[in-house]
Amino acid sequence: MKRTLHYLILFLTLQLQAQEKWELNTEKSYITYEGYHFLHDWSGTNQNVKGVMIMNNDEIEKIAIAMYVRDFDSKNSNRDNNALEILEVLKFPKIEFFSDRIEMKEEEIKMEGGMRFHGVELNHQITAQASLKKNILLLSGAFELTLSDFGVPLPSFMLRKMEDQIALQYELHFQKAER
Repeated sequence: MKRTLHYLILFLTLQLQAQEKWELNTEKSYITYEGYHFLHDWSGTNQNVKGVMIMNNDEIEKIAIAMYVRDFDSKNSNRDNNALEILEVLKFPKIEFFSDRIEMKEEEIKMEGGMRFHGVELNHQITAQASLKKNILLLSGAFELTLSDFGVPLPSFMLRKMEDQIALQYELHFQKAER
């Protein structure tokens, strides 16, 4: 029994040493959305993104990203306030993504996981370009979301609703956490 306990402790210690926690550098990271209407297009940026990533033997095992809806800034306070109302930010303040199904091929990473937005969680696949320089792992890319999939009512202007799809671009700078 004692020997089994020693092996278990040794095994857990080796597992913990192999896993590395990486934290998102919020000062350098951002996510930008682009919305479309037949009269004009606009964008908003969130520069207060939070995230963590677990790596094991140079492979990403898990990644979690979260941000507050209120932190998106389109440089138009009226538009942002309307968006907060439409998105029911008091009821659904955050956007979250979590994946533990990650496939790495050279400089491309495919992450499949749960995207939670406006109270709805859907499975979503995101592809990122990866670049590792001086213990900083940069993940960047773009993808689209369909607002109606998340139950978001589309606002209208001049009797015409905005486009249902929004484009998102991101740049996420992860650095190895200090122990």
